[in-house]
Amino acid sequence: MKRTVKALALSMLLLMLGCAASDAVFVDPNAVQGGGYGELYFEANGMRFGIFDEAEPVLSALPAPRSTFTGETCAFDSRDEYYRFSGFELMTNEIDGVARITAITLADDTVKTPQGLYIGMPEPDAKEAFPALSEHDWQLTDGTAQLSVVIRDGAVASIIYTPSNTKD
Repeated sequence: MKRTVKALALSMLLLMLGCAASDAVFVDPNAVQGGGYGELYFEANGMRFGIFDEAEPVLSALPAPRSTFTGETCAFDSRDEYYRFSGFELMTNEIDGVARITAITLADDTVKTPQGLYIGMPEPDAKEAFPALSEHDWQLTDGTAQLSVVIRDGAVASIIYTPSNTKD
């Protein structure tokens, strides 16, 4: 439980710091299309999804969230909608009239990325599981998505998918 709370708190802090940083992600809604995340996707309940996918089909395919809440946003013209599930959290925003996934945060070691990364995984194992990510300082961009992993005290402390801040 403590690990879950710490992982969620760290992920939320990273999101808030992204809003305060000068390189915060501001997305052109006209350029947003789901499925542009290359290999940086997540799977849950037999469904593959990622950054900028339409939220409604994904939320309909998942079990009911454990909790939901709405917060202020800094990168979009809508409020952040958070959906907390067992082991992960989705954040959505309305973009050009469509609710889209704008962040996926792993919360604990009960879920893994498709590459096998999980919260608490020892750093050497994470390097072996996803060498390309470790070779890029634990931050990898593919298409419209970015995967960021925080290593703390020799283990994976945070895993979050967000919009890429690079332009193709």
